[in-house]
Amino acid sequence: MKIAVLVVLLALIPSAALAAAPDISKVPPHPRLYIGGMDSNPSRINPDILAERAKTHKAQFDMLNASSDLPARALSAKISPDPAKLAAVVDALKKYKVNRGEDLARAALAYDWVAGDLPEAERKALAKHLGDQAEAHVPYVGRRINPWDNNPLRRDMGVGLMALAIAGDDDRAQTLLNDSWEDWARFIEITGDGVPQDDLVGRGLPGGGWPEGHDYDRHGTRYAMIFFLGLRSATGMDVFTGSDYWSQKPYFQIYTVLPDGRHILPFQDDDNPYIIRHDREVMLFLANEYKNPYARYYLNHVNHETDSVAAIFEFLFDEPQWEEKPFTDLPLAHYIPGIGMVYARSGWGNNDTYLGFCASDWYVYHQNNAQNVFSVYRNAPLVVKDGVYDGDVHDHYVNYSIRTVAYSGSITVKDPDEQYRGPDGLEEAANDGGQMINQWKGNPQSLAMWREQARQTEHPMRDIVDFLAFDGTDKYCYMAADSARAYRPGKVEQCARQIVFLYPDTIVVFDRVTSGKAEFVKKLRFHAPEEMEVSGHSAIVTTRKANGTTIPGRLFITSLLPKDAKVERVDGIATYDGESHKGPDPYNDQLLCPYHLVITAPQEKTSYFLTVLYACNVDVEKAPEVKVTEETPDAVTVSVDNGAHVLRFSKTGDVAWEQLSK
Repeated sequence: MKIAVLVVLLALIPSAALAAAPDISKVPPHPRLYIGGMDSNPSRINPDILAERAKTHKAQFDMLNASSDLPARALSAKISPDPAKLAAVVDALKKYKVNRGEDLARAALAYDWVAGDLPEAERKALAKHLGDQAEAHVPYVGRRINPWDNNPLRRDMGVGLMALAIAGDDDRAQTLLNDSWEDWARFIEITGDGVPQDDLVGRGLPGGGWPEGHDYDRHGTRYAMIFFLGLRSATGMDVFTGSDYWSQKPYFQIYTVLPDGRHILPFQDDDNPYIIRHDREVMLFLANEYKNPYARYYLNHVNHETDSVAAIFEFLFDEPQWEEKPFTDLPLAHYIPGIGMVYARSGWGNNDTYLGFCASDWYVYHQNNAQNVFSVYRNAPLVVKDGVYDGDVHDHYVNYSIRTVAYSGSITVKDPDEQYRGPDGLEEAANDGGQMINQWKGNPQSLAMWREQARQTEHPMRDIVDFLAFDGTDKYCYMAADSARAYRPGKVEQCARQIVFLYPDTIVVFDRVTSGKAEFVKKLRFHAPEEMEVSGHSAIVTTRKANGTTIPGRLFITSLLPKDAKVERVDGIATYDGESHKGPDPYNDQLLCPYHLVITAPQEKTSYFLTVLYACNVDVEKAPEVKVTEETPDAVTVSVDNGAHVLRFSKTGDVAWEQLSK
C-alpha cells in the first residue's frame, strides 16, 4: 500500500530481542503481574500502596469488592488480607477448568496475586494444576498462526500470562512461554514500531488500527495488552514506551465512535457495533500509560460501560481526576495508514456529519471484500454497511454480508463469466460483480509470507489497494485511493476514488473506473436503513428511528456523472440481480436495509462517477444546487452548495483535484 502520510516511528525493541522469549528463570517474587515485579518498569505499581489506593479510589475499590470475577477477588484479598477470602480464591483455583485463553489469563492473575501468601508445597501444587491447564490449552485453535488474527492471540495471552505467573513454581513455565512467543514476536513486528519509514508495507498496524475492524480490535489489541502488561512487570521487557502503535490506539478508539456517542463505525465483521466495556478497559490503561487527556475525556464523558469483569482495570488504572481535554481540540479528520481508514466529521456534536472511509490491504479473514467504500451519518445512519454478521458461514454471509455489494459507495464491475469461490473453497459463490473473495486458507503466517503473497495473481492476494492521498484541514478533508487490484486480475484496470468532504455537510465523490472490457457493467450503490425516494438522478435518504435514532437525519444524493446513467431504487433485503440473500434477523443494532440506490453507467471501457451528497436535518426539503460547470476529456469541474465551492477533478493522468473557489 502506498501511503501519503508516513508515521514517525521510534526505535523500541532490538530485532534480536524478538528471536527468543525472555528468560524467566529468575523473575521477581509474587506479585509480579501488573503490580510489583521489576523495579525497571516505568509504570510499576507498588503493592504496598494498594491499601491506601483503596481509600483514595473508593468507588473503584467498591466495584472490585463487589465483583465475583476471580482475579478481582484475588486482588481484593491481597489488598484487604482476609484468610477466608484467600482460602476461597485458592479453592476456586484448585477446581479451575479452562475453556478459553481468557480463562487462563484470569487464573494467572489470580494465582500471582495470592501465591505469595501460600506455603511452598501448596503454591507448587496449585502451580502444577494451572500448568496442566495451560499445557492442555497449547493446541487451542489448531495452533493457527496469523499475527493479524485475534484468535491465536487469545490462546497466547492465556498461555503466556500463565507461564509468567507460575515461573519459579513449575518447571514448564519457560516452555509454555516459548510456545506462545512466536506469535508475540510477529505481533511486535507488524506494529511497525522501531522500523524505517520505508518498511511499513504489509505490517497493517501502524497508526493504531486493527485490520479485523473495531469489534475484533477489542480482542486482538486487548489480548496483546493483557499479556504485554504482565510481560513488562515480570521481565522488564517493554513494548509500550515510545510505541507509535500503542500511543496512537486511543485515537482509533475515539474516532470510530459515531456522532450519537453510542455506536461505532461497523466496518468488517462486527456484531457489536457500539461502545462496550472492552473499549473502556483498553482506554483505562492507555490513558494512564500515556497521560493522554483525550483518552481521559473519553473515559469521563463517553464510555461508562463498566462491569465486574473490568473491575481490576478500573481499580488499577482509573484516574478520573487527571487532566482531560475535549475532543473539540482534536483535528476533524484522522487517517490510520496501516488499515487505510479515514474518519472525518464536521464537528463533535450529536448532529454533526460523519464520514468513514476504508481502503485497506488484505490481512485476515474477518476483513470484508470491500475496499474504497464509505458510510455517512448525521447522528442517524444514512448510507451504511448493510447485512448481518453472526459468526456463521452461510448464504447471507458469503454472498452478501462480506461482499462488495453490501457496502455503500461500493463499485461493482460485472463480468458475467466470472466465477467466485466462497471462503475456504466453499461451493461457488454468487457473482455480485465485486471484488475478489479473499480465501481464508493460505493466510500468511508472517510478514515475510505476506510480502511473498502480496501481488501473486492467484488467491490469496494481499497488496490490493494504493492509498494515494490524505489531506485534512479545518475546512475540508480529502482522501484518494485506487482499489483496482482488489478485483480479479484483468477485470478492472483502475478504480480510483477521490472524496472531498466539505465541512459541515457536503461530500463530493469522484470515481475513475476502467474495466478490462467495455461490456463489463459498472454500478455504484448506496443502502438506506429506512426511507429512500428517487427522482431522476437524485435520491433522498431519511432515517428517523433506526438504531435508536433520536435526531432524525436526511441525505440528498445527486448523480452528476455519468450523464446517461441509469439511477434506480432497488427494493428488498440483501437483494441484487433479482435475488435475495436474506439471512439471520438483525440484532445488536446491525442493519438490514430495505432500499438500495443503484447507479448504472453506460457500457464503456472507462466510466466516471461524480456524486454529491448533502447531509442535513430531516426538515430540509431541498439540497443546495450542484452542477457540472465544465467537462473536457481531461477534467471535470463541479459547482456545489450554490457555487460556494468549485472543484476540479482530473479524468486522466495522475489522480488529482483542486479547489477553484471557496
